[in-house]
Amino acid sequence: MRLPVTLPRTALLATLALCFAGSALAQTKVIGYIPSYKGLQAVADRTDLSKLTHLNIAFANPNSGGSFLSGGNPACMEAATGADITYVVQKAHAAGVKVLVSLAGGVIPSCSGNWQSLLQPGSRATVVNNLAQFVNTFGLDGVDIDIEGALLTSIDNAGNYTPFIQGLRGALPGKLVTAATATYEGGMIPTSSLASFDFVNIMAYDAVGPGWGTVGTEHSPYSLAQSNIATWQSRGLSKDKLVLGVPFYGYGFNGYAASYGFADIVNQFGAAAAQSDLIGTLCASCGYITYNGIPTIKAKTRLAMQQGSGVMIWELSQDATGANSLLAAIRSEIGTTQPTGVASVYQHCSYGGYSANLNEGSYTLAQLQALGVRNDDLSSLKVNAGYKVTLYEGDNFTGRSVTKTGNTDCLVNDSFNDITSSIVVSKSSSAWTLQVEAENFTNQSGVQTEACTEGGLNVGWIDAGDWMVYGNINFPSTGTYRVEYRVASPNGSTLSLDLNGGSIQLGQVSIPATGGWQNWTTVSHTVTINAGTYNVGVYAPASGWNLNWIRFTKL
Repeated sequence: MRLPVTLPRTALLATLALCFAGSALAQTKVIGYIPSYKGLQAVADRTDLSKLTHLNIAFANPNSGGSFLSGGNPACMEAATGADITYVVQKAHAAGVKVLVSLAGGVIPSCSGNWQSLLQPGSRATVVNNLAQFVNTFGLDGVDIDIEGALLTSIDNAGNYTPFIQGLRGALPGKLVTAATATYEGGMIPTSSLASFDFVNIMAYDAVGPGWGTVGTEHSPYSLAQSNIATWQSRGLSKDKLVLGVPFYGYGFNGYAASYGFADIVNQFGAAAAQSDLIGTLCASCGYITYNGIPTIKAKTRLAMQQGSGVMIWELSQDATGANSLLAAIRSEIGTTQPTGVASVYQHCSYGGYSANLNEGSYTLAQLQALGVRNDDLSSLKVNAGYKVTLYEGDNFTGRSVTKTGNTDCLVNDSFNDITSSIVVSKSSSAWTLQVEAENFTNQSGVQTEACTEGGLNVGWIDAGDWMVYGNINFPSTGTYRVEYRVASPNGSTLSLDLNGGSIQLGQVSIPATGGWQNWTTVSHTVTINAGTYNVGVYAPASGWNLNWIRFTKL
């Protein structure tokens, strides 16, 4: 993202329209970035999050060891704490908005480790696992990759960009992996990576600015958006993955300030400026400010809906308020419909009548009615793979219930037609999962147990060379498993996993510094295991960590 110079809980949105059954609008994304240095909590509080579908927190970078966490806080994210991220995630999730962390940025800060070195084969897996840990720690919905310019080119030329994205895709099952990219030679993500992204944000702005481009032209005209879209279409980016970036800022030349947020322009030059793209006269020697006003933002939104799957905003702190809000203009052009959720409920059998799209969460009768769903009025539903919908006869999840894990074209067949008064949408529990308490080892060397602040016991007093064995663990099928470890460590360390006394090595995992022996966090990695029964070993290459439990999940 170029920097300027200077419904689980969707049901809380009581004004959603329900005219979207079968509409392409239901697929449209509205993605906003918040830079950490603008104040995450403050920007989230003054933004109408209900107008967004995704929120990207920018920017996280790894430290020199490849870790993204330090004592429960981001290792390298300007002016942001773990508490800030947690606040924004909770507030956005309450509005039905997915939250991603955006990596790198247009200017890499001095606290960052060397991305080129860290993404080499010898350290790439550590970075990927540490990113997955960051996502899991804060309950994020995914990762946005914003490695740009010369840094992007050097990483890609070394053959390390696409393998990094592929590794991240494998380490984040069920999570989003997205990218932001420019559209110029040397600044574009490689086409080999496109298949691994859920969608790609096209930074279609900044044709001119302080220190680049031709003065006397606009920095982000409509024609630039058209050209950038055409380039990415020719590179094979599909419509459902293409998201058009729009600027909420502008640049000044020849006597004006170098940069302005859109709110600054409106505040300084009045509401009439919101309807224009220009202050002053457009010429090489003239004083002018170039930006996108409401008409152009609306036109670009229509273009994004026709040619792609939505709009991306850099960045939300720069928006004006009330009738001059660019975010409000985008949403008004799209309509007030939230994006398709993980399930849809319908008034009539065979998916007829009105409908409502639901994300993961619990919906009382009042919340369903806020979405336009009437009491005792549902007859069919659709459910995405990996989710289940439980319909309840009474309000507040009481009375008879029926659970569906797939599409049902008529609830008459379940004796549940026109009966539903509350609904719970959740992930299906069909995946194989096994959690093993750390103290339940069948053999060990050098460790002890102690009372755990999370309940029960944990294993501690772990020195380099110590180990624990958990006997007769049966893995039901051959394939990929996610292994999670609940760990605490004052200063950070590493652990390794093996099978059958070390005859099968499954890899090491970095343990971050959590700030104390009972300050717990979860780290994870993905491994491949053949079906069978094994003695699972946890080994300590280094000392200084505690273990509460291990969880295996078949992916």
